[in-house]
Amino acid sequence: MVNSPLIGYSLIIFEFTVNNLAKVNHAIYFSMIGDITNAVKVLDLRFFFLYIGVYVFCMFDAYRRCVDLNNNYILSYRTTKTTETGSVSSFSVNTLDKVSPLTAVFWEMTMPGLGSLYLNHLFSFFFSIVTWGITIYYSRFYVGLYYSFVGDFMRAKAVVDPQWYLFIPSIYGGYIYYAYSEAVKINKHYKLSQSQYLGSQYQSPSFRTPLNPEGKGENMYIVASFEHSVSVEIALSDLEEIGVKKSDILALPLNVRNEQTKIFDNAHYSDGVSFVDLATILGSIFMLLGGIYGFVLEQGPILWALYGLVIGGVLGFGIKLMVMKRTPAIDVFGRTKTTEVIMMVRCSEEHDEKIKEIFWRNKASGINHYNENANLIHS
Repeated sequence: MVNSPLIGYSLIIFEFTVNNLAKVNHAIYFSMIGDITNAVKVLDLRFFFLYIGVYVFCMFDAYRRCVDLNNNYILSYRTTKTTETGSVSSFSVNTLDKVSPLTAVFWEMTMPGLGSLYLNHLFSFFFSIVTWGITIYYSRFYVGLYYSFVGDFMRAKAVVDPQWYLFIPSIYGGYIYYAYSEAVKINKHYKLSQSQYLGSQYQSPSFRTPLNPEGKGENMYIVASFEHSVSVEIALSDLEEIGVKKSDILALPLNVRNEQTKIFDNAHYSDGVSFVDLATILGSIFMLLGGIYGFVLEQGPILWALYGLVIGGVLGFGIKLMVMKRTPAIDVFGRTKTTEVIMMVRCSEEHDEKIKEIFWRNKASGINHYNENANLIHS
């Protein structure tokens, strides 16, 4: 469903239809418990090879679409001047606002589809509710859940249908990650929209800059952000070495808000660094394995699937956390480092790239410039 919901919904419907016709989930179940004879017997070869072809193509197409979308994102980010912030139709009124990815995940975990409703994705909500309802009806998941909680594990094993039950891990994990990623995308969209609004409304050419220009129209300003480190002083020294006067440099230390860094994104802090992706992937895999082997273990498929979901989710979260700790460019939680010093330099356009190179070489967190000739802030 990589930004192509119609294709994604079509493939989900295809998965339900052809998988049930070919009895793929039933064959997976028998294969995983070692009953190869029944796995071969239950499989319908008329549909099985059709399923394999589409399955392999989907992996190829998902990779291709991701690469293309990443390239298009870079180009559109550089060229887009205005972003839509609202739409009104006979179905609903939608306005762009910040949302909490963690809240979207919570409601999606409570019932697939509610996270989409929280994000005002009505079509996704209806599709999720319908597919989840069909799956739990034919798998008898809630009936098995009831018997598992009252301790009647033999009846829980007998009542659950493996063919439909094995759809649940992929549906549950996939819908959770979809809600999280859409929430992060909405927040990034909001950030881009607000940046465009501030650039168009609050970058007036009549605004008096801190460094009074000598020779109006021939100067530009380069602004960079840093953490407190020796690199700041080295950058200042390098600027003076290339002839930038102290009177053309403004270095402003900031009073940084002192609070604990958040692991999870929320409505006010969303950077797209996801601790949910690997957790949902491993959670779905372990949930699937727990559901399969739960049919031959004492406590039944329902509880073992829940155990697998928790173990896989915690394992995925822990692995991502350890990877982020080893990534030098970002902090322990995967967030970009804090801005503690703002530096502004007045220069002519011929020194533009040289000054930017000095800033980047000395570990600037971000750089932008203001050109008095164009009266614009450039990215």
